[in-house]
Amino acid sequence: MSTEPSPQSIQQRLDFDNLSRGEFINAMVHLYRGELGEATAWRGRIDTTSHWAIILSATALTFVFADPAGGHHVVIPIISVFCTFLLLMEARRYQFFDIWRSRARIIEMNFYRPLLEKTQPTHVDWAERLSADLAWPRFHMPWWEAAGRRLRRNYQGIYLIQLGSWLVALMSHPTPTTSWAEIVARAGVGPVPGAWLIAAMAVFYAGLATLAGYSFWASRIAKSLPAGHPDRMRSGPPRP
Repeated sequence: MSTEPSPQSIQQRLDFDNLSRGEFINAMVHLYRGELGEATAWRGRIDTTSHWAIILSATALTFVFADPAGGHHVVIPIISVFCTFLLLMEARRYQFFDIWRSRARIIEMNFYRPLLEKTQPTHVDWAERLSADLAWPRFHMPWWEAAGRRLRRNYQGIYLIQLGSWLVALMSHPTPTTSWAEIVARAGVGPVPGAWLIAAMAVFYAGLATLAGYSFWASRIAKSLPAGHPDRMRSGPPRP
């Protein structure tokens, strides 16, 4: 004897047109709790990579300044590269976090706020935007914007401390100096001249500054939409 439900019973269970107000509110409460839980989980993953970058930088700087000969300054540029890998990883995680944060925000702005104030939703098509995003999940911000946000919020301080520590190490180890030629000579590592390494660090930090500045301009000035704003949620492809 077959135990599969009949089409009529499925249609009765999926009869959303006859949902009561209480049933709709109950469903939205559970959906909001689920989206907020996902956002909280991804937020924890974002913080983890930031903690790794801080611990890695602090350990490396301790190792560099503990050497009286000053020959370990090359560790700082290497650690800067590792922190960049962490930044790229964190930017990807931030994109995932923004998906669920945006869904939670659209529910807060267009369901809970009108419910409390007894007003109309801010966006009349908020349900269509949310349903389209549930059916076709996608990132609500590009990678470069996510990387720029994390760079401005967390990693700019880490990079500045690394740069300052590198310059201090070159100027003070093994003996203090104010001669630019001697600083350039000290920056050399093996067959790599100091001028090349300094030029590479200058290009590296110029790239970071460009990313931070462009992401700030594009997301705050040109677009004028904060992260998590419902207008960032694009509609999905047409359903068959």
